Amino acid sequence: MNTVSLWVAELGIWPLIAVLVPNLMFRRFGQATAEKRKASLYQAIAVFLITTLAASVVKSELTDIYFYVGLVVILLVLIILRGKIFPYRLNCVSCEGSLDIKTIYFMDNNLCVDCRAKKDSDAGE
Repeated sequence: MNTVSLWVAELGIWPLIAVLVPNLMFRRFGQATAEKRKASLYQAIAVFLITTLAASVVKSELTDIYFYVGLVVILLVLIILRGKIFPYRLNCVSCEGSLDIKTIYFMDNNLCVDCRAKKDSDAGE
């Protein structure tokens, strides 16, 4: 019985849309978000592969075991490439202070507001 793969397949493309919609906001920040924009696209590829795998298992009338095996392979690739796929940090790389959600999700430099202002003022001199 394919309960899990059927459930994932029935979700259709909505998980992919949920991952890609925030990606549209990256353009607003320009080149300061290049790496995290790529990471978001890699995450979307992983979601696409998982939903395609589920649909293939359901269409071929296979058991969920095949879905789980494919899911483990995808997860292993995500773990191996985690530095590129999950570049998010919760703390500032300079002072270890907490970051706001905009910096965590969008900005590549992972600097808090104070450290970013300090870096910009140093670069301006």
